[in-house]
Amino acid sequence: MRNLILGLLTLVFCASAAWKLKAVDRSWKVIERHFRPEFIREEPQLPVVSGLEELPADLRQRIPAKGKVILVDFRLPSSKKRLWLIKNQKIRLHCRVAHGKNSGEVWATKFSNEQQSFKSCLGVFTTGKTYVGEKGLAMKLHGTEKGVNDNAYDRGIVFHGGPYVSKAFLLRNGRLGRSHGCFVTEPRHNAKIIRSCSYGTKVIVVGHKSI
Repeated sequence: MRNLILGLLTLVFCASAAWKLKAVDRSWKVIERHFRPEFIREEPQLPVVSGLEELPADLRQRIPAKGKVILVDFRLPSSKKRLWLIKNQKIRLHCRVAHGKNSGEVWATKFSNEQQSFKSCLGVFTTGKTYVGEKGLAMKLHGTEKGVNDNAYDRGIVFHGGPYVSKAFLLRNGRLGRSHGCFVTEPRHNAKIIRSCSYGTKVIVVGHKSI
């Protein structure tokens, strides 16, 4: 009788432990899916944030009648939201984006097309393939303007996410962190940009310099 009771207790203990392990495994999968933005579905349904009235007039003129375009205005300080994702003449995402560390601190005033300059570059780009690298989910860019940004691909200028573009970082430091020239947004925004705009979307970047 004693052996029977011990056997039953052992069975109950093992079943309980197995259930807890499965529950923990499920919990970690939920956490992983939440924090790894590459799990976002291929074409996220982004709500309309606002109309185009808030955009500078020169940028509004460059928005196509249909389709998608990404606009970046480096004439604004890094504390401001200066990236817009436009789809069918509506703003679908508006967020902060970091500039290159040698372009300036709060204001981006210096731009380059050169290797190892660690500066942002201006002009018109098209988005390329997506991949998961050391910075997480990322998207390659092809510069389309000779002498202005045509070295972007070889320089490794990409879209990727980073923790130093958050509002919390901004409040602590008075500015965003800076990149080596890449377009860095918060991971949650980066995932939406990449899943919405990979392979052929136009990216228009302006700053305090003729392009």
